[in-house]
Amino acid sequence: MSSRAAWLAAVASVAILLLGVRAFLDPVAASVGFGLPMHTDTETTFVRIYGARNAFLGAVALTFILFRMVQPLALLFTLATVLPLLDAVVIVSRIGVGRELLRHAAILFVLAIVSLSLWRSTRSPSSD
Repeated sequence: MSSRAAWLAAVASVAILLLGVRAFLDPVAASVGFGLPMHTDTETTFVRIYGARNAFLGAVALTFILFRMVQPLALLFTLATVLPLLDAVVIVSRIGVGRELLRHAAILFVLAIVSLSLWRSTRSPSSD
């Protein structure tokens, strides 16, 4: 795995993990960032599920990085690109199209860049 791909994946993985932990621990605040503001803990069950999902994916990705499992890591990032699209569908179904979708578009872009970088690193000689 190239150093650039590894760093991109590590930064993205830590961000995903931290977003997940934040959503799990402070779901009311995280719901605003997600694009569906909620005001009480009783409304935020789905945000905690979102947080658990992201924390788990971030931890799995960091484990793959630690053990230099490049192909599984690339596959994980590739498959994860569908998640911001699905998250956007949830938002559109609740409040319609709006600027809240920009965050999810940015996440999709980052996941795609990391995925491409990882796949390229599996096809070229390592430059660790």
